[in-house]
Amino acid sequence: MSAKKERRCSDIPGLCSIRLFLYSVGVNLNLGYIMWLFRSGLVLLAYVGINIYTGIRIFALLKYFFPSVRGLFFWPLYILFCYSFIWMMQVRVTWLRPLRQVGMNSLPVLFYFFLVLIVLDILRLVLRYSGIIPHGGAYSAAGTGIALGIAVIVMVYGAFHARAIHTAHYEITVEKDKGAPPLRIVLVSDLHIGSTVGRKWTARIVDAVNRAGPDVICLAGDIFDGNIDTTPDLEGVGEELRRLSAPLGVFACQGNHDVDRFSFREEGRTDRIYDFLKTVNIDFLLDEVVLVAERFYLAGRKDARPIGSSQGRKTAAELVSGFDASRPIIFLDHQPVDFPAEDKAGADLILSGHTHRGQFFPGNAATKRIYKNLGAVHYGYWRGTSAQGVVSSGAGVWGPPIRIATRSEVVVIDIDFN
Repeated sequence: MSAKKERRCSDIPGLCSIRLFLYSVGVNLNLGYIMWLFRSGLVLLAYVGINIYTGIRIFALLKYFFPSVRGLFFWPLYILFCYSFIWMMQVRVTWLRPLRQVGMNSLPVLFYFFLVLIVLDILRLVLRYSGIIPHGGAYSAAGTGIALGIAVIVMVYGAFHARAIHTAHYEITVEKDKGAPPLRIVLVSDLHIGSTVGRKWTARIVDAVNRAGPDVICLAGDIFDGNIDTTPDLEGVGEELRRLSAPLGVFACQGNHDVDRFSFREEGRTDRIYDFLKTVNIDFLLDEVVLVAERFYLAGRKDARPIGSSQGRKTAAELVSGFDASRPIIFLDHQPVDFPAEDKAGADLILSGHTHRGQFFPGNAATKRIYKNLGAVHYGYWRGTSAQGVVSSGAGVWGPPIRIATRSEVVVIDIDFN
């Protein structure tokens, strides 16, 4: 590794409730009116309404085939399924981890079940009032069964699809360092190593990165999913990360989940994450600038809104103040929320992640609008006044271990300096 270093050197309210979960989602989306919806309780009311509607239909389906089923038995189990994500998000006990996955999957299962059910119910009502089909419980039960089956199929597909690591490719021209040889950067973001993403998933990511033959590797934050103790085989994960190979080095910046805390009540820290990354030869840049191979500056930023941690960070201009502007400057910033300021500060290239591209439909439609309003993009290539940017959809998952209409990826960026 040839790298010369020149170092210049929102808490979420701790309430274990549905409101807290929605607040954390709102922090990830980074938009004022989205946060207003969460805080006003409208999203909570909508979720409760969906649960009531779907619960009534599932109970009716069970009663159709098993008339002896009683609500006293069904409703407690169904409520537990609908809201298990609240407390299962922070489970420590190993044998309960499969239940955590069930809790994480409850949200998208119910959502897709509800969407299909609404469409089928409207179709059934149209056919009934048109006299094509008679009124009867059989048609209602059939619609519920079909909707439930489609939701399960979608979830199974999403689970397998999320684990397949794809490669995206961009070719970029930087009008500095004329005549210098091309540079290949491999960008990886949002591994979210923890209860869901373990050694096997990490190994697939590392294999995809090494196959690309990078000159330098950049990890754009959310390497861990909070508390590193939730990773079942941390030593094995370390062995996989140690296999990352690039002659100019492996660098990372902080993501909003890269704060070592177990519960939302705790103050997040980066000490153990920093120490762990050091043992696997990853340089964790926290508002620091590194001169790599005497060719370009890499500016790694602290995260804009780390969960469970109160910290400030330098502005983009402060971070690169005093450095040689004739050299290419690459910003590594987890959240694409500061692209205009980084462009103004003299960035030539900005590398980000965080958005997951919505992770599963229709989240991608929401993130597209959100980050456009912030002057950036939720995925892919961005062009500013002088800077260019690339936002990755991420290589791992957060929450439900699925991807629908998005994909897990590593990003290959070939830079031409002519």
